[in-house]
Amino acid sequence: MGADKRDNVISEAPGKGKIRDGADYVVIGTGPSGATAARVLSGAGHDVVMIEEGRWIDSEEFDGRAYNAQKTAYREMGTIAAMGKSVIPLIQGRCVGGGSVINAAIIWRLPEDVFGRWVEEFGLGEALTWKELEECFDVIEQEINVKPVSPESWGRHNALFKEGADKLGYESRVIPRNEKGCMGMAQCLTGCPIKAKQSMDLTYVPRSLERGARLYHSCEATHIDVEAGRARAVHGRFRDPLTGEKRGGLVVHAKKGVVVCCSPIQTPLLLGGSGIGLGSGHLGKHLAGHPGAGIMGVFHDEVRIWEGATQGWDSEHFRKSDKVKFESLALNPDLLAARIPGVGAEYKMMVTRDYARIANVGCALVAEAEGAVRSVAGSAVVTYSPTKEDIRRLRKGLRIIAGVMVEAGAEEIIPGVHGLPARLKRDEIDLIEGASANVQDYTMVMTHLFGTARMGIDPTQSVVGPDFQVHDTSGVYVLDSSIFPTNLGVNPQHAIMAMAMAGARRIAAG
Repeated sequence: MGADKRDNVISEAPGKGKIRDGADYVVIGTGPSGATAARVLSGAGHDVVMIEEGRWIDSEEFDGRAYNAQKTAYREMGTIAAMGKSVIPLIQGRCVGGGSVINAAIIWRLPEDVFGRWVEEFGLGEALTWKELEECFDVIEQEINVKPVSPESWGRHNALFKEGADKLGYESRVIPRNEKGCMGMAQCLTGCPIKAKQSMDLTYVPRSLERGARLYHSCEATHIDVEAGRARAVHGRFRDPLTGEKRGGLVVHAKKGVVVCCSPIQTPLLLGGSGIGLGSGHLGKHLAGHPGAGIMGVFHDEVRIWEGATQGWDSEHFRKSDKVKFESLALNPDLLAARIPGVGAEYKMMVTRDYARIANVGCALVAEAEGAVRSVAGSAVVTYSPTKEDIRRLRKGLRIIAGVMVEAGAEEIIPGVHGLPARLKRDEIDLIEGASANVQDYTMVMTHLFGTARMGIDPTQSVVGPDFQVHDTSGVYVLDSSIFPTNLGVNPQHAIMAMAMAGARRIAAG
């Protein structure tokens, strides 16, 4: 989508020159936080410009293949990783709509106990109240059509885990998601081809454009100009995200402020590279997230993991006690095949024989580890290592999931842990808790990132104040999950949007 389709949606500068524009607020990023901020600010009558590094992807481009989705919608084709005692891939979207385009549309309200900690330890009670957040949750759920997975798109994959959890007395749920007309195609992670998932490119971004906002996509925000301690303008460069072709420059003067919503990886790079937020020494520090690993069960009858909602069942039963959360996760054939153990003819036979009978669950850690983000030659370098306690909790979580699978009828468990047998019989699952304590023996992925520009009342211990403004620079606001001072323990899109909505309302009111 480009300037030839909408006058207020632009993906390159004419003649590859430089576009100059001005607005009340410049919102950088169009994921759940940026799109929400733009929706609130434009709705309040402010002139808004949105800048997005990725491009606007038409739903027709999504064909269910992982490679095509990673090429078009994922940052660095999904290869960005945290480096530490092991290499842990980080999942980030890079397109109009951000992570909402490639996530599974899981909706969790911010746990009240987590918010209570934010208030008690970091003084966020000065920023907003629980009542305000709940009101924002209500508005968002109505506007993006949040509802539990319907029976028609439930799928056996999700039903099995609900059955196993119920037998063991574990609290779990049918996941509420932001969708309309889901057909259970299990393609959330590769982009919804039928526009059922109510991602930001289909909801809040168009809504902001209808209210007069302008969108510059395929445009990386490179620098924020600061004069006399106040943000004045944002500089950007147009570049084709697929080919790297340079398409000119952009300067947008910000009359009232700049709202940064680039993610906990890119936000500290943009701020730090602009000389903003450096005073406390905490910018780029305290990176938190939900690293996790998957475990598979092989059932006697067909599960047909490709039928049903990508993620339709989850459980936070052990979030407080053991710092783990469980989610069913359907994987496309190309991704699932990479998880099945074996080589050569044996591998081929296992894939052919077992693919239709496999179910998969992810164990996400409410990790105690913290990492860091820094810029090297303009690129993000992320360091992060789970602690020994994190790995102990991961082992316990995988063992619990194995028990749920066995209770649901799994005949074998594929643990995916080096040092354990490739397959465990039903009576062998206790071996999981005695597995290796070495993080390198686990195939982990990290999603849901927080904390690299954390909010707090003390300017020496935080980057952003309770007014959502960077302590050391006027007119620079951060509304993404960089400001979250701790881990959440649940999927964060809803919390991100509610915080962004509450913060944008404060900003809009002046």
